Amino acid sequence: MTAGFTVDITGTQGMRTGEWAPGEEFAILPDRRSGRPAAHTGPGGDPPAGWVRLYPPDDPAVADPAPGGGGTASLVKTAAPPPAGSAPITVAEVEARSRSGSGTPHPVLVLHDRAGQRAATVRPEEAGVAEPAHFAVTDAGGLPLCRITRTRSRPGRRAHWRIDFPDGRPPLIGHRGTWPGWLGFVLLTPLWVTFFLGSVLVTLLTLGHVGEMLVWGCPKNVVWRQPRSLPGRGRAMTFSYLRTGYRYDDTLLDERIAHSMATLHYFTKMHQD
Repeated sequence: MTAGFTVDITGTQGMRTGEWAPGEEFAILPDRRSGRPAAHTGPGGDPPAGWVRLYPPDDPAVADPAPGGGGTASLVKTAAPPPAGSAPITVAEVEARSRSGSGTPHPVLVLHDRAGQRAATVRPEEAGVAEPAHFAVTDAGGLPLCRITRTRSRPGRRAHWRIDFPDGRPPLIGHRGTWPGWLGFVLLTPLWVTFFLGSVLVTLLTLGHVGEMLVWGCPKNVVWRQPRSLPGRGRAMTFSYLRTGYRYDDTLLDERIAHSMATLHYFTKMHQD
């Protein structure tokens, strides 16, 4: 069964500095296109499907624990007070980190279910790195659910996400931009140049108020699928940039993994892309 995600943004604390703030939260909410309101409740005031909280890697709250069906969801960035003993990140601190070439280490993402119980943890494998490439995803008992790898783009190769499973089943790979999207982008490059020049002109005339609306970017849709699968087959999860939404197939992907991947992708899109 396939179900959908949407993403809404409500908090601005991290966006003001360009870096994430300890205590930021995402709420996993129903898809508003399914007739659900864009608030922190489902239809009829139902609570969210879960919550995701961001912790510094050295926070005791995210210490490694001892190992021991489809749905609809969205990720909403919300303002949340920082944990006790931590102070908000200031613009001066961000500027100092930029000058030194360093950044805030990537957070640990902790997913909680509707009842507030920990469901999964997304932990960067490279400690103290702002943009790590590998993430270990574990369940509430510390057992591995999957390993997520982020590969940046380079000449002749698209950026992509890879999900590897501990049971040895085929991985899922999601490339940034579909082939039809990139083909259309290349064919429409002359039109893109025209839009870009128009954007510069409008930005100058309006002091930058509407220029961003006219800038056209590279394809950003993502389809996570099994390698060498036939067209239209093996799609486990998709992200639609225009709809700011995700969809996943619960016969191919555990809900906890779908939420973990979507949360990590959303965080990267907000703070690093």
